[in-house]
Amino acid sequence: MYMATDEAEMETREASPAHFLVKIDSFSLIETHGIEKLETREFKSGKYKWRLVIYPNGVETGNDDKAGYVSVYLAITNTTALSSNWEVNAVFSICLFDHISNNYRYSIGARRFHVLNPQWGFKKFISKRNLTDPSNGYVVDDKCVFGAEVFVNENKAVIECMSLKSIQYKQKFKISNFSTLKAKWVSTKFTVGGHLWTIEVYPYGFGEEIGHSLSIYLRHFVSFNRPSSERVKPCFTARVIDQLNDRENRQMTSYDHWFSAFGCAESGWRSFMKLSTLNDPNKGYIVKDCCIVEIELAVQAISAS
Repeated sequence: MYMATDEAEMETREASPAHFLVKIDSFSLIETHGIEKLETREFKSGKYKWRLVIYPNGVETGNDDKAGYVSVYLAITNTTALSSNWEVNAVFSICLFDHISNNYRYSIGARRFHVLNPQWGFKKFISKRNLTDPSNGYVVDDKCVFGAEVFVNENKAVIECMSLKSIQYKQKFKISNFSTLKAKWVSTKFTVGGHLWTIEVYPYGFGEEIGHSLSIYLRHFVSFNRPSSERVKPCFTARVIDQLNDRENRQMTSYDHWFSAFGCAESGWRSFMKLSTLNDPNKGYIVKDCCIVEIELAVQAISAS
């Protein structure tokens, strides 16, 4: 089976291919002798053997017209030594040498070679007209040079399963005796999306905001019954309620943080609200030494590998 990309795009570089070069002398005799296919000797890259397969008059795939193009493919060989369900992922380049500029013209592919598709390449690698045009430098003194390099990816990809969610949680926390709090107030733990959370309120600020701002954070706890590789993405809104007229509620939203067993366990705002605003009796954020913090937590995605 001939598998190919569309017409090849080429890049130029000075360095020769890392793995294989083939020089074809008396190139014009290909047409004279009616040669349909040229197979090069094997070369090795990674643990595998390969060869270039050159079709001077192109190959037919379906109803496509092969006329006017040279087709070039990279084929994996000696597959009888591989397992019955073998597959090889590789990034490969097929090139032509430009005798005039002393550079190579490359076409690059990245493909999965397997038992049903043991060769990949370019059906329209180059037009015969461009190949034989003396001004292009590909055929000089009736000599033409093709080349190849193959880089096998032996690594197994990490597979991540991501599940989008729409799990909503909303809760108001009434924090009494607000003026008597020490450094931090912590809510009871609650469960959303199979994960444990708490809300942390720093009435006098956190870090460099101590003495300047109210700080609010959402903290995530690793649950022993969840996979260690699991990540969770919530959309978190915190709101300090205006208890006088419920019109000047102060809120902020965070929606781009992923929590995991090995990442940051909390996300929030050091400067949620200036303490001067929080403690202003005309604002209604603290009434009878009580502050009401409302949170909305929506688990949007859970991912595990």
